[in-house]
Amino acid sequence: DGYMRSIPLFAAEQRGMDEAATTDSEVTRPAPLTMSKALYGLNELLKGKQTLAAAHGISVAALDSIYSVARELYANGHKNEALRSFELLCLYDHENARNWHALGICRKASRDYLGAAAALAFAIGETDVLAHQLHLELIECLVAAGQWDAAAARLGQLFDAADAGSADEAWLARAGFLRAQLDAIRRNQCPQPQPPASETNPEL
Repeated sequence: DGYMRSIPLFAAEQRGMDEAATTDSEVTRPAPLTMSKALYGLNELLKGKQTLAAAHGISVAALDSIYSVARELYANGHKNEALRSFELLCLYDHENARNWHALGICRKASRDYLGAAAALAFAIGETDVLAHQLHLELIECLVAAGQWDAAAARLGQLFDAADAGSADEAWLARAGFLRAQLDAIRRNQCPQPQPPASETNPEL
């Protein structure tokens, strides 16, 4: 029930965004948005709450239901529908790392590697612990997007920050493969962007 009640709100939000995009060229553009105006508008939008979902009274149960449906869509190959749902979840519940991780995986499966890297970076930002998997997925996407310097820098930071006692063999093997791949790129043995080392259609 919570999921069904939330759908009209999500649809209305998206409809408003679409209408604004189509009519923008027909009206006079507003004055440039200043930081103070942006912060005031954000405060009004959130109504003093932490997230848009809280501001609009969308329950955690409803958000969980939407996530479950989006995950099912993704698992059944409906990536575009799943992508739209995960984007809306990130908009309404931006403090949940799970949503950003799912969006990153969905974008990665669609080969939008830079978009996936951005989403995964948000997921890492919402995680209190050093999440090796998230960092490696982000680095894989940077490599696939041809952002090799950024990938090498992040991989080096990850090795520096990782506790050798907490890094399992699978993590070390995956990180070692990425390091070897980046070394090969530096030697011009691998000049073209490569797909991520993990599966091209990762599971949620």
